[in-house]
Amino acid sequence: MRKYFLLLILTLSLLSVKNAEAVDRRLIIDSLTNIDPEIRKYFPRWKVCETDLQIQIYQGFRLLGFDETLLDKGRIEVLAAPHNDPSLPFDILLITCGEASMKANEVDANFGGNLIGILSGDLPFNVMNPPMELKRDYCFSDIPPEIPITASQAIAITSFLEPTNVTHAFTISLFEQGIKVGNSGFWLKNMIGNDDIGYPFWSAGESKIILKRPLYVNHDSKTSDRIPFLINAYLGGGYRISSGLNNNNNVLSWVTGRKLNNGPGGRIVAGMDFNMPFHPQFGLNLNLEMPMRELRREYAKYEDYYNYDIISLDDAGIPKKMAEVSPILRASGVFALFYNWWLDNSNPENFIRTDFGINYAEVREVPREFVYDTANSKISSFRSNFIDPNIKPENHPDFLTNPFNFKTFKPNEVGDWIYAKVEYRNQATWPFGVSLQYSNQILLSRIYIPLLGDWFYIEAKYATPLRGLRPYEVKNFFMISPVLRLTI
Repeated sequence: MRKYFLLLILTLSLLSVKNAEAVDRRLIIDSLTNIDPEIRKYFPRWKVCETDLQIQIYQGFRLLGFDETLLDKGRIEVLAAPHNDPSLPFDILLITCGEASMKANEVDANFGGNLIGILSGDLPFNVMNPPMELKRDYCFSDIPPEIPITASQAIAITSFLEPTNVTHAFTISLFEQGIKVGNSGFWLKNMIGNDDIGYPFWSAGESKIILKRPLYVNHDSKTSDRIPFLINAYLGGGYRISSGLNNNNNVLSWVTGRKLNNGPGGRIVAGMDFNMPFHPQFGLNLNLEMPMRELRREYAKYEDYYNYDIISLDDAGIPKKMAEVSPILRASGVFALFYNWWLDNSNPENFIRTDFGINYAEVREVPREFVYDTANSKISSFRSNFIDPNIKPENHPDFLTNPFNFKTFKPNEVGDWIYAKVEYRNQATWPFGVSLQYSNQILLSRIYIPLLGDWFYIEAKYATPLRGLRPYEVKNFFMISPVLRLTI
């Protein structure tokens, strides 16, 4: 009895092993022939537009019992394995008709060798006039393969010019220059212009150096890879630039000249990015630029400042030059809420950031030289402290009463206060970015695209006021610059 029992156990064991081997074999075959939809787009593919072949493939699917509502002979696609030698025929991996598909083993079992040979390019379709070499001689349309995303490009970052996924970084362009050394998160940057209020490059008449320092680490495991710090502080100084005046730069002579000045006393620049601990993608941004000294206490060269005339009508209605003034940018700043959004957290190649808040910008007209008629027809004139250091206009009675109505431009309408910005960045194999900003009633757009790999780009900015043009503004300011971006 024991012998029969042992024999039964041995027989059942062998059968289970054979069944397991059969199941494993089926799984292996299925895994080899079932192609992931995400992988398909990296293989050679083409659409069949030859009517005769479309009918044969459609009939093949229908005779094999596929649901006819899923079939479409106008949407037949062939997926093949690539070859290093383009003269060799393709190996068919998948044929799709409408919404239905056949894998390689099903194609071999259900389609004739002639049809497979024609589709792969091993046999001629036109037997009366075959091609001289093996190739597909029927009507087809290639579908360009996509290039897979590399690991480095799939890492989420909030700023393309300030990558947080590298140890060292160096970026340089005509708009800004920055350097990051080590994993501390410190950035030292020099920026030309004031983009926050719509004046890029030299149109603002200023440049600034800032140090960005992280203050609080993000301990949220879900977002710390893309937002490593919850608080980043900015501190630096702004200084006046004299370039761009009257467009006197030969290299950049095609760029519109500057009409706005910055005071010689310098500016203090401070700001902060604060990401909310409960939801780090959301946060607030504060940036302030304040002049360090009053204008009347400073002296500067006449040639370094843009100026324009104030024209008024005399008693006879004749236009007359009443004064010559220089527009000086004073305080400015932005307070805004922002949100960082990656469309797919597992594959963060598409990034959108939105900002919304308020902005402030102040520009003052400072007298440079003016001439006017007094009641007794005598001529009275003086040069301001921006021309002659020996004359202090603050002691001149006519200056204190402001007889020529010198203006201070600052927000006085709802539109002047609104700050809104949206940015889109794509980090696929051809990374690019574009942004659109509304601030100080000025529309500022920015775009960058790669020229060579992931290290050499070109960046362009365009600004135009959407309200009436002020005397220190230009209608269309366009600037383009190469960008060198090196990371380790």
